[in-house]
Amino acid sequence: MKYLPGITKAALLLLISTISASVAHADVVYANQDIYAAGQTTPTLALSQGGGLNPTLVPIVGASALQFIVTGGPITLNDHGNYNNADGVGAAVATSSNTGYGSISGITAPNAGYLVGLFVAPGGPSGSAPASLNFVTSGTGFSTLSPLLDQVFFIGDGLTGNGTGSLQTFIVPTGATQLYLGISDANGYNGAPGFYFDNTGNFLVTTNFVAVPTSPIPEPSSLLLLATGGLGLLATVGRKRLGLLSIHG
Repeated sequence: MKYLPGITKAALLLLISTISASVAHADVVYANQDIYAAGQTTPTLALSQGGGLNPTLVPIVGASALQFIVTGGPITLNDHGNYNNADGVGAAVATSSNTGYGSISGITAPNAGYLVGLFVAPGGPSGSAPASLNFVTSGTGFSTLSPLLDQVFFIGDGLTGNGTGSLQTFIVPTGATQLYLGISDANGYNGAPGFYFDNTGNFLVTTNFVAVPTSPIPEPSSLLLLATGGLGLLATVGRKRLGLLSIHG
């Protein structure tokens, strides 16, 4: 039994080091920040697409996966009092979509006004836009998501449920060094990017670096039982060996 505390301590240290996260960035994301203007050095594109601002830039060099803690809000995408949270709940429509812009994909998701992200390479969005993700079809309760470069993806409140559940993990695609955070909006909530001028409010977003998920690690109580069972097995084997020695001795 003298080895049990050491085994338990090592297991707990492994558990803590695996689930711990270092804060990468803490930002304010405004309702009029146009995700489709990512990579622009001036706000010209965002302004031309409806009076918006460039999205928030988060450096992610060296990160393999991210999690988000989202607070603040609600925001509104219009002047009619249709306020929504980070998951878009409370918006004026059941679903919304965007066709994207240039090398940046569009997106389809439940509600509207949800927080979105975009991973890009050092040179910014380039080439043909990847396929648009459809979160109406796939749902927003995923535990892990692996977006492509230049592919707009749903973040919402960063949880598997609306204001509840566990933190979702977003795998950083190969070659990505930057993350943009913003909002997807369009005239009538569907179509090309636009109509950011009447959006108000903001979300507070903390971006954390985390490890890429692997197989689940047993809880400390399970590890304790496993260690105890292993010691019991060794004791049983020892007794059997002693019994054999007494028979043949």
